[in-house]
Amino acid sequence: MAQVTSYDVATRAGVSQSAVSRAFSANGKVSSATRQRVLDAARELGYKPNLLARSLITGRTNMVAVLASQTTGRYYPEVVQYLADALGEAGKKMLLFYTDGRIERVEDVLNEVSCFQVDGIITSTQFAPDRRELIRGLNTPMVLFNRQDPLDEFRSVICDQNQGAACIASALLAGGRRRIAILAGSADNYVARHRLFGTIDALGSAHVGTVDGDFSYECGITQASALWALKPDAIMCMNDSMAMGVMDGLADLGVGVPADVWVTGFDGTAAGRLKRYDLTTWVQPLDQMVAQTCALLDALMAGNEGHSQVLQGSMHIGRSAPL
Repeated sequence: MAQVTSYDVATRAGVSQSAVSRAFSANGKVSSATRQRVLDAARELGYKPNLLARSLITGRTNMVAVLASQTTGRYYPEVVQYLADALGEAGKKMLLFYTDGRIERVEDVLNEVSCFQVDGIITSTQFAPDRRELIRGLNTPMVLFNRQDPLDEFRSVICDQNQGAACIASALLAGGRRRIAILAGSADNYVARHRLFGTIDALGSAHVGTVDGDFSYECGITQASALWALKPDAIMCMNDSMAMGVMDGLADLGVGVPADVWVTGFDGTAAGRLKRYDLTTWVQPLDQMVAQTCALLDALMAGNEGHSQVLQGSMHIGRSAPL
C-alpha cells in the first residue's frame, strides 16, 4: 500500500500542500476551519507528517534537550514533569538526558545531545569550568535551571537559595530555637552550597553542627542518629527528601517531631505535604521558574540576548516545625 503524502491530504481537504504544512505547524498561519479540514482529512487517510523532512525545510526540529542530574528523589521528577508540560504546550518535544550528578559525565551527555540537532538545551546539572568551549561548540541556545553561571555567559533562571535558607533559619530563631543542627547536601552541588551559606550566616552562634548529606531520603534516615547526638532543638535539612528521612529516622529512635525537635526542609515537594510529614519548608515556585526558563530559551532561540532571572520562594509552615 502506497504511503499517504501531504499531497493526498491536500486533495482530500481541498487545500494547497503549503496549507497542509501550516496546519501541522504550531505557529502556522491558517484559519481554524482550514486547520480542522486538514486534520480531519489526515485522520481519515492515516497521514502522519514527516518531522525530519519538515526540520530540513524549517531548520528547526522543535526538540529541546533537558539535562537532569537526578531522576530519583522527590524534587527532580516534579521539575521534569513541569518542563514536559510547558514544552508540550508550546509544541515542542522534550528529550531527557540523565547525568547522574557527576560533573565528568556531563561531557559525555553533551556529546550525545549534539547528535540530535535539538533547538535548545535546558540543564539542571553542573558543568566543569574547562568545558565551556565544548558547550560553545554546540552552537545551541542553553538555559541553566536553578544553576548559575558565575560569568553569566550562559543565561539562567534560579530561585534565591541563600535568601530561602536564611528566612527559614531566622524563623526558627524567632520561634525560640537556640540549638540548630544542619543536614547539608553534597559539597560540589551549587544549590547545596548556597543553601548552606545562607543557613550558617543567619544562624550565627545557634549553629551547633553540620552533618554531611547527599540530598537523598536514605541519607536522612542514616544520619538521624548523628544529628540527634548534637542535642538540637531544631534540624534544618537542605532539602525535603532528607527532612522526611530524618523524621522517619528519629521516629525509629523514639524521638518525636515536633515534640522533641523541630525539622525543616527545602523545595516544597508534594511528598513533603503528606500528612505523615507535613513539612515546614521553603517552596520554590516551580511553575514560575519553568515558565521563565521556557520564555528565556525562546528568546535565545530567536537570536535575542535574554537576561538571567532570580525568583523568590515562600515559606510553608507545617506540623514539623510549628513556627
